[in-house]
Amino acid sequence: MKITTSRRYLVGLVYLFLCFGFTPVADAVGFSEDSRGSRTNVNPSIGNDLHVFMSQDSRDASDVTITVEEAIKVPSTPSPQSYLDWRDLDWKDPFVEHGQVRHASSTAPTNSDVSAATDQVAKSDSTMKLELRMPSSTSIMPSDSFDDLKDPFASESDAPDMPDPFEDYNRFMFDFNEGFYDNVMEPVVREYRDVVNEDVRMGISNIFDNAMAPLKLVSSFLQGDLDKTGRVIGRTIINTTLGLGGMFDVADKAFGIEDVNEDLDQVLGSYGVPTGPYVVLPLFGPSSVRNIFGRAGGMFLSPTYHFAPGVEVGAGLTVTDEINDTSFIVDDIEQLEDSSIDKYESVRDFYGQYRFGLVNE
Repeated sequence: MKITTSRRYLVGLVYLFLCFGFTPVADAVGFSEDSRGSRTNVNPSIGNDLHVFMSQDSRDASDVTITVEEAIKVPSTPSPQSYLDWRDLDWKDPFVEHGQVRHASSTAPTNSDVSAATDQVAKSDSTMKLELRMPSSTSIMPSDSFDDLKDPFASESDAPDMPDPFEDYNRFMFDFNEGFYDNVMEPVVREYRDVVNEDVRMGISNIFDNAMAPLKLVSSFLQGDLDKTGRVIGRTIINTTLGLGGMFDVADKAFGIEDVNEDLDQVLGSYGVPTGPYVVLPLFGPSSVRNIFGRAGGMFLSPTYHFAPGVEVGAGLTVTDEINDTSFIVDDIEQLEDSSIDKYESVRDFYGQYRFGLVNE
């Protein structure tokens, strides 16, 4: 009796368990048995990525084994990172479109955009094309602007090149004069500069300059330059009297009458006489055929030619004047030697420009 009652209770508990316990589990898992199928699908509420497989025999067995597998779904449209490869693209500036800067879009690319890009990459070859465009010269600077450019090393004067048909002789004489200057003249000049005060040397230079007034007067007058002619007369009178024989340049400092630099070579040049070939004179240095005639004519207007007691005194005065004048430029001559590649050509070109400037001032 007790056994029968116990069985009844046990059957009742099983029945209650089957009714109230297994049903929620079945609803949660979502079994939906096909007519005779062996696979049971998962309730869509759990997700499409889960699949439950149960064999036909397992339904009749006491122990039921449920295998849950997660199926990884490959998206139908690949992500941009899965296909974009810079080596497979026709490379262009992404920020420039039709010569103008293109602003980035604020919206993300859609699946259709990615699919279109994928198709384009698939159809194109895998060769990378790197397009490098350099601006043309016309886009940077118009051709007309080059007319305003100037050569920074070109001389400002329009002096023609000095003809030098006697270059072999001139170079020989130039080397001779350079040797004389380096071994004799320069040591004497430097010693003279160190011993004699600069103010004294300036006074001596003013005296020789004032003595050349006759040559300056004739040269200015023959060129028809009345302004320079009047300045020469005024300076000679003032400096000879108030300047103690020309030692002090009172005309320039007190009266503002500037000095003039005139000789007969400039007279010939003003009348159209060409300079002629370049010639290097012994000891006198650079010259030209026209300048040689100008020097010869100027000797007759020099006070030393007319008033010197003898040739020795006249030569001594000329040498003194040369040493005194060189003492002011001895360092410039040394700098020219250090900076010039060919000193002969540098001296020749400088002399041609200097004489051209005097004639055409």
